[in-house]
Amino acid sequence: MKHVTSTLLLLLLSLPNVHSSEVLNSQAEECFATSMIGYDYVINSRAGLPIEKALNTVSVNQESHLVRDIYKFKLKSVVRGAYNWNDTPHLYAIKIMHACAFQQGLDSASID
Repeated sequence: MKHVTSTLLLLLLSLPNVHSSEVLNSQAEECFATSMIGYDYVINSRAGLPIEKALNTVSVNQESHLVRDIYKFKLKSVVRGAYNWNDTPHLYAIKIMHACAFQQGLDSASID
């Protein structure tokens, strides 16, 4: 538990610098959320949750079937990657966040 708590603290310290009057844009929020999902599933994989059950827990609450299918595919890819990740959950979350930011066309200043 100590390792998870310290890793979570490190992850929280790497959150975007946001003043109370600023709001993250939806792209940055999506990248952060995706990275947190990756973080959780690295921990779930190490805790013994079978990948089949993990993949069945991935759901997206969206009106549009197209959007739901795209995000569900993306999130299942994140989960599969988490189960193959050999390093810390924190490093996986950072990897996912930066990959997402790159795909979104965000600069590193918007997520660091």
